[in-house]
Amino acid sequence: MCLRRILLGAVAAPFLLAAVPALAEDCETSPSGLWERATLPGDFAGARTEWCKKGIQLGALQTADYLNNPTGGLRRGGKYQGRLEMDLDLDFEKLAEMAGLTAHAGAFWVQGGRESGKNIGNLITVDNAEGVPALRLYTLWLQQSLWGDTVNVRLGQLAADDEFAVSKVGTLFVNSTFGWPAAISANLPSGGPAYPLATPGVRLKIAFNDQLSWMTGVFDGDPAGRPNGQDAQYRNHDGTNFSLAEGSFTITELGYAVNQGKDDAGLAGGYKLGAWYNSERFNDQRWDSKGLSLADANSTGTGKPLRGDWGVYGVIDQMLIREQPGADQGLSVFLRAGASPSDRNVVSAYVDGGVAYKGLWAERPDDTVGFAFATAIVSDRLSALDNDTRRINNQPTRPVRDAETVLELSYQAQLAPWWTLQPDLQYVIHPGGNIPNPNSATGLSPIGDALVVGARSTVKF
Repeated sequence: MCLRRILLGAVAAPFLLAAVPALAEDCETSPSGLWERATLPGDFAGARTEWCKKGIQLGALQTADYLNNPTGGLRRGGKYQGRLEMDLDLDFEKLAEMAGLTAHAGAFWVQGGRESGKNIGNLITVDNAEGVPALRLYTLWLQQSLWGDTVNVRLGQLAADDEFAVSKVGTLFVNSTFGWPAAISANLPSGGPAYPLATPGVRLKIAFNDQLSWMTGVFDGDPAGRPNGQDAQYRNHDGTNFSLAEGSFTITELGYAVNQGKDDAGLAGGYKLGAWYNSERFNDQRWDSKGLSLADANSTGTGKPLRGDWGVYGVIDQMLIREQPGADQGLSVFLRAGASPSDRNVVSAYVDGGVAYKGLWAERPDDTVGFAFATAIVSDRLSALDNDTRRINNQPTRPVRDAETVLELSYQAQLAPWWTLQPDLQYVIHPGGNIPNPNSATGLSPIGDALVVGARSTVKF
């Protein structure tokens, strides 16, 4: 454990000493004025630009959220939830004339409470910054591009949600499912290789042309490592577990994108089809190995072991109105859906979607307003198990799980290139998919639908 903390400190230290936006498209000096510059501290008298030209970029982004549920959920209350993202990117073509080779390291300082975990009790986490407070290593990888980036290979500590199953339009929203969807996260051990847990892996991407591409990744099956009864984020608390002991998780995705260039006049669109497979053992959601319902007092209490798990998904991002050629201002929509076997999964079917408009008002061209929804349908096996529990325990009013739905309305105001402020409103229907509220007098009343209000501030350093 001491060695891991030393390693984490060594990786994180450079980020805390200097902060420059990572992965900049160019190395031009940004304006010096406070409200025009790209980052809050500015260019450090040209030092950032010089580092960038030499192939070194450091960046930091502080996300600060406050969300409160005045009604519904497990209990009323609010939580501050924050995350400081720290990134280092190296371009070895500039540093050592090694064409196409780059490296990346990323760390998080996760702060605050857990609104979903403590106050709401829902499946779909209302804040994508929520996590157990910790300073943790996140990603650490090398990447080699070949033949003009026709082939791209990434190896190291990876996060699948950086690239797979992503909707560009959906990234506006605060709820976690509009990033790494609950169709995947709710079914994989420890949520899969996604925030806040990355894992060793390799990713291959092939660009057949400017529109068509394919990528696949293979990761460790459980980013928290071998189960020991602890919460996953405590099992891999500082991000340096580097486990390879828990099977494998494979995900593959075919993508088609049009009108993505700065000079393209047509409407931008992106379409993806993907599938995933996890080789670990999973448990049946209703039956034990003797064929008894898990609600039966004579059962083993553990579902029948099943080999492997899988799922499929699709993503559509489509611009409907473009203010002018090449601009990102306009009206866009997104739609995603996924499905997995009911016998071994919590969520067997899933759909989300929404609409976002950037530059709706001429005087606020960089502001974005959006509305989104997501529905996670609980597996038939779990619903049947709840009915078994009703019957065996003579509890006819006990809730039966069906689905959880979230609605989100958000407005992102671009106050400066380095600062956004985002009021946010969410409504969670059937938290936990309609499970009993342990805080109710009888223990048989469902968790009430929750209204969630709050705001997000993000600052680039």
